[in-house]
Amino acid sequence: MSLILRPRPWKWLGMLLGCLAFCGVAVLMLRDGRLAGWFCLAVFGLGSLIAALALLPGANYLRLGEEGFTFSSLFRAHHVRWADVQGFAQVQVASNRMVGWRYREGREPEGRGVRLSLAIAGCHAALPENYGLGAEELERRLELLRLAHASGDIAGALALLAQPRA
Repeated sequence: MSLILRPRPWKWLGMLLGCLAFCGVAVLMLRDGRLAGWFCLAVFGLGSLIAALALLPGANYLRLGEEGFTFSSLFRAHHVRWADVQGFAQVQVASNRMVGWRYREGREPEGRGVRLSLAIAGCHAALPENYGLGAEELERRLELLRLAHASGDIAGALALLAQPRA
């Protein structure tokens, strides 16, 4: 059994509309003969493309399963086993509140990105979205599943989380 959480589309819709508006401004700049319009059109055109891709089904999700969780950002999926995670915590990076985790000793990935993440947020990695939940609620659910996996009752915990809220 698995449970799939998806992000709300409003952030990406806002990004798409904003980038398209700036593309319109760039076209007006080009009509006035301003070469900077090409730069603006390239930057905001790329932003529009990324936002449109993020709105496609399957682009972004969090799948909670019996062996671990898989998160996808712009169709790039990453799997993490419950047994490899030491714990989850809310982290603040600039104005973005997200859920991060630390790996168990000996399970930490190598690389500059991991060291940078530890320096900035105090965790090895973090989810790119909160998937329609607040960071506190998402952290609570992930920690519940991690502990349930450790105690051998992950299926029951997944079934509990899959029930609609009253």
